[in-house]
Amino acid sequence: MEESGPAHDQLPPAVSGLRRRVGRETYFLRRAVRRPRMFKRRARRTLSPKVAFLESNHHPSRSLLVVGSARSGTTWLAEVLADSLHGRLVFEPLRAETVPLARPVRFGHFLDPGSAPDPTVAQVLDKIMAGRIRTRWTDEYNTVRFARCRVVKEIRATNLLPWIVRRYPRTPVVYLLRHPVPSAWSVAQLGWPDKLQQFLGQKSLMQGPLAPFRTMIDEAAGSPDPFHRFVLRWCLENFVPTELLDAGQAHVVFYEHLVEDPQAELARLSAFLRRFSPGTWNVRLEGADNFHTPSHTNYRDTDVASGSDRLDDWVGDVSAPQVEAALALVSAFGLDRIYGASTRPRIAPEAVLGGRGTTGT
Repeated sequence: MEESGPAHDQLPPAVSGLRRRVGRETYFLRRAVRRPRMFKRRARRTLSPKVAFLESNHHPSRSLLVVGSARSGTTWLAEVLADSLHGRLVFEPLRAETVPLARPVRFGHFLDPGSAPDPTVAQVLDKIMAGRIRTRWTDEYNTVRFARCRVVKEIRATNLLPWIVRRYPRTPVVYLLRHPVPSAWSVAQLGWPDKLQQFLGQKSLMQGPLAPFRTMIDEAAGSPDPFHRFVLRWCLENFVPTELLDAGQAHVVFYEHLVEDPQAELARLSAFLRRFSPGTWNVRLEGADNFHTPSHTNYRDTDVASGSDRLDDWVGDVSAPQVEAALALVSAFGLDRIYGASTRPRIAPEAVLGGRGTTGT
């Protein structure tokens, strides 16, 4: 007869979690006895704002959500906003690999804003938007001890935006866009996985808003070129919000505008935030002076605020055939109304949402 597994396998999750934590602490103590400096490092971390911070208001209206595709400047902007607003920075809480709470949420998860929400996913988002999450990953870049608000930064939630703005109408949402070629090229150079199967495995997404493109998506997903697959992911991430969000439901920021004229973009953002809870977001952001500080995720060690030259540096790196194929894919989704052959966006940010933008001449 096959023996049953260890008794602790049947323990409630809370008890199993406690056992794992005790095991980790025991392991730490054994090592730290031999290496006393480990105690000092832990003490410094425990006393730092990464751990020792306080929030007094957990209403979603005290959260500012910054969302965009990977390598589009979301960390850079979120850090500037958290510093200017004296807010807690909640870093990528939907990263399931490091945040157990987020495991029910896929990369690029889609929820139909007109249908009843998945209660499991809704519970995850409710906790995040209320700031009721504390992990080593999400709080790694927090610098504020007594937070007036929260800045939640995420690269996995673009397809959730139509649902989010309906569920949390008092939560301001900033949607950041960057040209798909440099965005995809940067991710490909870092060697990250494309996560395309997490998109393709969602029936509600593939049989819903992306149904007209299914054949093209399958072909592009099979490309041997990782850069091309990341361009596809950019399209899968940005088609839904640009089509299903109405103008005014989110504040669109172009990375290119942010690089070339950060103070003007912060002034626009200040005006947007003033539409929300008085006293929480009524801050003049255009005085921020930390735009020349690289973000914590500046993995390629680039000068993020070097102006026009920074926006054109990919032109010589990506081959002409790759650019041509990328732009053809973007055009097939109708997203060429936003970005084309130019390194700058083709329309104003106010014309992005609702699929109603028209290209310039």
